[in-house]
Parts: sequence; structure tokens; C-alpha cells
Amino acid sequence: MVYNNTKHYHSIIVLCIFALCLSGCGSFNQLNVQSGEFDVYIPPVFTGAGYTVKKDSSAKRISAQIKIQKEEKLKLNKIWNKEVSGDDKTLPKEEANIAYRLKNFPVTVSYDYMTKGELWLASLGTGLDPFPYFRAYTGLNSSHFETGIGFQIDFGKYRYSLEGDWLRHCDTFEGDYDCGDGHLSVDEKARFSFTAVLGAYVGFIITKELALTYAPAIYFPWWSIGSFDNHDITFDFPFILEQYMGASYVLKNKYQISIGTTVYVGENFAGKHWQASTGVGYLF
Repeated sequence: MVYNNTKHYHSIIVLCIFALCLSGCGSFNQLNVQSGEFDVYIPPVFTGAGYTVKKDSSAKRISAQIKIQKEEKLKLNKIWNKEVSGDDKTLPKEEANIAYRLKNFPVTVSYDYMTKGELWLASLGTGLDPFPYFRAYTGLNSSHFETGIGFQIDFGKYRYSLEGDWLRHCDTFEGDYDCGDGHLSVDEKARFSFTAVLGAYVGFIITKELALTYAPAIYFPWWSIGSFDNHDITFDFPFILEQYMGASYVLKNKYQISIGTTVYVGENFAGKHWQASTGVGYLF
């Protein structure tokens, strides 16, 4: 009689894989960021249609917006590195002295496709500012009022600089030990990142041509980044809340002119920061 070892071999393979997974569970490579500056491009605001879209129809809009704002540096407060303990060395809990550099590209171009049923309006859009972004919004559009919510994803190449101490800890079959430490200094390096935006808008359509709009949005710079130079960071980049207030006017059912102002606030930086903007769109 031949003894079948198939199940026995399978069990050994499973145990080996499980052991290999466990062998790295205690490993880490952490960075305490002591100082740094990070570029943030202010995302464009979606303000709705700005007029009453006909029922059971669609509309398209190509627009360009001019933004007026000087570039600013926002010192961020209450951003803390967590304590990281190894066998022989510890990275202490300490405040990260970091700042956002608000970058402003003066011209934004966008394309939006809007489709409406009885009252429900859906919009898909894309644009450049100066990097590409994509957005999707949905809401209500009536004869005197509109409102909606949506999201936007910005993709771009952003520059940063930072300094900090790092600690690497290894957990292997041979034991659990600190396997490296040092100081990281990065002077003006660039990398690709995403910015996530959650937005809403409320509009009052005063006449057939004139609308007043309030559009808040919360966005998360560097939200897709959790490490620098293969060293993991222990804090999250704080969000920024932007609030747009403005007016738009439709000429000859084809041209849409807008003007407004946007204020930026956040729980991790002091004061308010303003931006003025004006734009023109073509409806078809």
C-alpha cells in the first residue's frame, strides 16, 4: 500500500508561509519628521450649474478661471510624531515643525458634462490646474434653487523638503533587534501624489441669468503618502477647508461669467487665507 503524503506536504507549506508572514510582523522603519515644507496646490471649486437646466436634457460647459492670490506658507500646529521604541533606541514623541506651501496656478481650465431628469442633476468633469483632476457631483436643480455633493481627485507632482531621525527594527528568525538608525535630510525633492476633495454647493437662482452660490469643500493634501524615502511617517497630513462665495451671470444663454472669493481655514493653522477669482464659461 502506498502512503499518500499530499496532505502532509500541504500542511508543511501552509505552516512555512504562515511563519514567514509572522517573521516580519514586528519589523518597522519609522521616521520622526522634525521639520519640513510641503507644496499644496489649491484645487478648483465646483459651484453647480449656476442656472436652471432644462428637464430631461444635458448640457456641457467649457470654462476658464483666473485666480488672484499670492503664494503663502502655512505653519501647521499640533502635528505630532508618535513615540517609536526599539531595543536600544527610541524616537520620542515630538512635534513636527512642518508647513504647507500654498501654490497658486493663475489659470484653471475645465470641462463639465451635466445631465438632468425631472429635478436630479448629475455632473462629470475634468480639467487642468495645472495638473489633471477629475470630479463627479450629483444633486437637485430647480427653477430657483440648486444643491449637490460630490468628490474630486487631483493628481500632481509636488515638491517637499524635510529633516528627521529614523529607526529601523528587524524581526527575523534570527531574533528581534534594531538594524539601523540615522538622520534623513531631503532638500527640495518632487514626487507624485493625489489630493482628495469632498465638496458641496448651494445655489440660489435669482433670475434666469443670475445665481448666487456658496460652495464648501474639504481637501486632504498628500493623503496618498505614508512614507518618504522608504521611511514610514507616524502622523497624518491635516485637511484644509475652503469656502467659496460668489455670483454668476449667463449671457445670451451661451456665456457664463462668474466672480467670487474663497477663504481657507484649518484646525492646524492660525488665521484665514483668501483668494479672489473670476471666470468665463461657454455653454452648449
